[in-house]
Amino acid sequence: MEIKIIQEKNNPLLKRKELLLEIDHNNKATPSREELANEISKMFNVEKEKIVIDYILSIRGYSKSKAKIKIYEK
Repeated sequence: MEIKIIQEKNNPLLKRKELLLEIDHNNKATPSREELANEISKMFNVEKEKIVIDYILSIRGYSKSKAKIKIYEK
């Protein structure tokens, strides 16, 4: 699974980082929320409990998906 950050925004008021991602899953099924949370946890070196996945949408006809994720500071 290859993850590309399309948009990254810090939200200091809510103490979180908001990300829009493009996920290339190489002819496999759309990754589950658990799999994606594990990958994001490794990428940003944060605990999985601080990650909230709003959605994972598959792009029809491609082995790619888009996801919206929030990473909280505390």
